[in-house]
Amino acid sequence: MSQNYDSFRELYEQHWALNSGDSPEKETSAFWDEKATDFAAKAHSSEARAEAEAFLNRFAWSQNETVLDVAAGPGTFSIPLSRLVKRITATDFSTGMLDQLLRFAVAESIHNLDLIRGRWLEIDAPGVFDTVLCLNSLGVISTDANHQPKLAEALKKLRDACSRRLIVLIPHADSPLDETMRQILGLEEVCSERRRIAILYFAMVDCGMLPNLEIISRPFRWKFASREEACETLLRKAGVATACCCMPRFADYLATRLIKDSDGRYNLVYNVSQALFTWNRQI
Repeated sequence: MSQNYDSFRELYEQHWALNSGDSPEKETSAFWDEKATDFAAKAHSSEARAEAEAFLNRFAWSQNETVLDVAAGPGTFSIPLSRLVKRITATDFSTGMLDQLLRFAVAESIHNLDLIRGRWLEIDAPGVFDTVLCLNSLGVISTDANHQPKLAEALKKLRDACSRRLIVLIPHADSPLDETMRQILGLEEVCSERRRIAILYFAMVDCGMLPNLEIISRPFRWKFASREEACETLLRKAGVATACCCMPRFADYLATRLIKDSDGRYNLVYNVSQALFTWNRQI
């Protein structure tokens, strides 16, 4: 039993920020600084804002509540949530992302936001909050500046920062490709994303928490400069070589799903399975 326990525990000490084909650069602030403007435009579009609000409405909020949003990005959730709670503290290691968050906060006359720049594992604990959010960002915050995975350390710091509840959202609980794409490429049914969800549940239990786990369906948005970029990106995410024999069929199918917008870019929107972990501290 002990040997199996130790072997399973080793599995969650991996690079959660990196998917197939990703560069370690994804774990750096410079990577996200470069993407901040486009990321913010997408996150604060009318469609994305409505989706963020719908997600937040899953939970009960209080006007006396304090919230910590870890790796908040451009304020995807912090901006709409600020109207429902007393105060939000948002952290991120990307100056570009926090600049975008502040820009939208100013534009929308929001004054109950505090910003902290820094890597989650390196900043001083900003205090204890009623609710701690880690939404779509666990991979990035669980790696240190030397690209070493520190999932348990990141989880314990999240746990210790909340007085009432911790909410963690994992953007992919299944393959990022839809069912038809997986069939064309002949991918195995049990993908690494599914295994990660099981491992994360074990990791949270191992860190003293017993979370609720719910698999939910939410819209996921891709935006590409060309059809070729779309095809290459999705194949890389799936860990499939672009020279595979299924490439023509895959490209033909993808072309039917892409929608060209007024800027000449190609959009791909469909629902994906996401994993929602909620831990309520027993008081």
